[in-house]
Amino acid sequence: MKLPNFTAFKHPDRACSIITSLLIAILSSLAFYVNSHYYHYIGNNYFPPFALWAGISLCLILIGLRLQFSLNDYFIEITYAFAGLYFSMLFIALATNAAQYSPFPPIDKYIVALESKFYIDLPALMAWTNQYPNFKLILGLAYDSLAWQMGFLPLLVALLGQFSKVWEYFCLLLISAMIGFTFYYFFPTTAPASILKSPFFLPEQYITGIKFTQIHHHQQPTSLEGGMIALPSFHFIWAWLCLYVVRGFKPLFILILIINFFLALSCILLGWHYPLDLVGSIIVLLITHFIYNYLKEKNDSVSH
Repeated sequence: MKLPNFTAFKHPDRACSIITSLLIAILSSLAFYVNSHYYHYIGNNYFPPFALWAGISLCLILIGLRLQFSLNDYFIEITYAFAGLYFSMLFIALATNAAQYSPFPPIDKYIVALESKFYIDLPALMAWTNQYPNFKLILGLAYDSLAWQMGFLPLLVALLGQFSKVWEYFCLLLISAMIGFTFYYFFPTTAPASILKSPFFLPEQYITGIKFTQIHHHQQPTSLEGGMIALPSFHFIWAWLCLYVVRGFKPLFILILIINFFLALSCILLGWHYPLDLVGSIIVLLITHFIYNYLKEKNDSVSH
């Protein structure tokens, strides 16, 4: 299979984002087709309720700026960055909607069995964490910071004029989503709270497994809360990408490094993920960066 030649595009990173988005759309369409013709599961809709109006507003703003300014104007690039963030989140929501219809059984029991061979006791780690309320609070705040990081950091980098870094971020984000959601579709997980016993699990952690069970019993899920994918941990993957996009801005990089260090710990110590999930996340990140760097080197060699 011949890889696309990004030199046909003025902005290779944008081309990467667009092509990856199209691949996500194709894979999602296949998952929707399989479900509608064979399994007939009923799932959640993860598209934000304001998605349509936000898209229309962005298009109108972009049209207005293009009429007012030249194509290379700073303000147009900022609007492109907003549009890139919007469409990246839109295609991730599409992949989420599609992946929830995985017809395969969850692999959590195999993960727990493997971790037990290495004497990993997640409930014991959670119990230890609960002994230190302030530490647990810091972990919770760090875990909840990811959505803010994903929305704020790329736009801040764009405002600072580093547009190539922003589009690199979008491309890496979408490649990691395509890999991770595809893996989940064939090897779904329902997270630790669905199989382990601990009094320290939160209600929303139980909801992850409940949603999976409801969908696969042809019931409408009763909640949008909780996560969906344990392996790989997208919290870990996207926390790394948020750190990666601010490299070169030393004070901000150090701040995000500290926050995301605690975020990575929180994935395990708060019981959101199995330790093995983080190993899987590192593998996904390595593959993601390899694909991106391979395409970038191929593009550079052709352009020179």
